[in-house]
Amino acid sequence: MTLWIEKYRPASFDDIIGQRDSIEKLRAMVKQGDVQHMILSGPPGVGKTTSAMVLAKEIFGNTWTQNFMELNASDDRKLSVIQGKVKEFARSRPIDAPFKIIMFDEADSLTQEAQQALRRMMEEYSATCRFVFSVNYQSNIIEPLQSRCAILRFQPLSKEDVLSFIDRIAGKEGLEIDVKGKEALEYVSRGDLRALVNLLQSLSNISKKISADTVYVNSGMVDIGKIIEGLKAAISGNYLKSKETFSSLIESGVNMKELISQIFNVLTAQRDVLDDKARGYAIEKLAEIDYKIVEGATPFIQFQAFLAFLSALKG
Repeated sequence: MTLWIEKYRPASFDDIIGQRDSIEKLRAMVKQGDVQHMILSGPPGVGKTTSAMVLAKEIFGNTWTQNFMELNASDDRKLSVIQGKVKEFARSRPIDAPFKIIMFDEADSLTQEAQQALRRMMEEYSATCRFVFSVNYQSNIIEPLQSRCAILRFQPLSKEDVLSFIDRIAGKEGLEIDVKGKEALEYVSRGDLRALVNLLQSLSNISKKISADTVYVNSGMVDIGKIIEGLKAAISGNYLKSKETFSSLIESGVNMKELISQIFNVLTAQRDVLDDKARGYAIEKLAEIDYKIVEGATPFIQFQAFLAFLSALKG
């Protein structure tokens, strides 16, 4: 069985969704035939690793696999790996190319010692190797590394881009996805196209017809419709109905921490649920109960206090 994550991986810069500014900079490097050390910064699943691979293919052509190495820094994060595998690759001669490229995926997982060792290697082997770091949080990279790299920022994908991507896959794979199903897919993927493709393939094995309920059940995410229903009940002053709605979610196995996180997402993304002033109060209260739960307070009691607070806002 073909993995869709590979089947739909972009093969050229033209295939990469969004990221116009970053892609233009990479195209310029290809045109010049040279590559800087780089930090590709941005949320997961928006094209950072794929862009580096396309860059290597464009620069090296048929020898790209010999001149490109990808390491997952969350696994290969120790100093011994840097001093062994990485150093050996960096100092060896490129094959029919002016330099090689080594990419560290999830590089913000690298230890401080490993990053310091890489800083020295970047200086020592700059004639034969370029270093590319893919990160979710640029701040986790030490300043000496940042100062030696061009920083390309990859933006979260827009809702329109994600929905268009869903339509493209649905058309090619013969999937029937209704409007609410597409909205649910966009919501649970959080702009991560890698997670989205994996979820779509998993759902396609169950049925070619995909609904919002199917998406939420199989993704492990909380049904956003139920969250909005419960919030609106509380905000209208109907505490008991709100408690009943959220209790049914909790009894179905929803983790309290995940529920709080999803309520926060709804409050920040769904502008019609609360007016701006009430939203500010609600988010502040939500943060307060989350902190109390972390400190050891009883989650269910704290959550009921949050619903009571929302109900009191009406008055």
